[in-house]
Amino acid sequence: MRVAVCISGVCASKNANTNLKKNNERLKQFFPNYDFHYATWSQYQGAFERNFPNETCEYYPEPTIDYHPYFDVPSELWESNRFAETKAFIARGGLQRREWTSHHTKQHLIHAWLCDTIKDQYDVIVRARFDTWIYKDADFIPYVIDTYENNRINAFSATKQNYFDKLRQFDTNSGGRHYHWIVDQMIIHPTSFMNREYVELLHKEKRLHPAEMGWYQILSKPNGNAHRCFDGWVNHDKNVLGKFFK
Repeated sequence: MRVAVCISGVCASKNANTNLKKNNERLKQFFPNYDFHYATWSQYQGAFERNFPNETCEYYPEPTIDYHPYFDVPSELWESNRFAETKAFIARGGLQRREWTSHHTKQHLIHAWLCDTIKDQYDVIVRARFDTWIYKDADFIPYVIDTYENNRINAFSATKQNYFDKLRQFDTNSGGRHYHWIVDQMIIHPTSFMNREYVELLHKEKRLHPAEMGWYQILSKPNGNAHRCFDGWVNHDKNVLGKFFK
């Protein structure tokens, strides 16, 4: 079993209890025997090189998104039964929330590009971000093995701050809220599930879905809804309570 940890996106941390180096060291603690690969946008090259002088990184120009992935995708193309409620949530937040969510497909593009550079070397990919923080007693290795042996996705996101240290499985059965929805703070997937050409086609045709719905669209749907989602153990550091950094 050949495994790569792929860290991509904005090279930044937003919690005073941690920083980019600590986040990366934490990830390496939990995945000590796997290769690490990195990708970020070109404007973060300086930040990456300052924090990770001994690592290599793929740098990409940040893409221009010429459609809003929540407001401009026609309803007949919606993959998830949560698309409408998420769109309504964004609309209630005004222009600031609308601008923030307009970038929610960039994460899929950069991960697809990074995976494409290493796809012939690995069987399993662990997708994380530069601001990923992991609970101190988490154990993701059984899920890596499950992904390899059962050819399915295992995805994680702590949705309640006080329950960061707990883990429960979401209902991903037909009709459930996570049936067409993959939580995305950490995604473990077979390398073969990522198809760069398909992701770029969806982007070009303005059909690439945002955030959790987009991960379902590009990873699970083409592979028979092969995903499990779990609540707990990992989150973006800005959403983690201070007690979990001790």
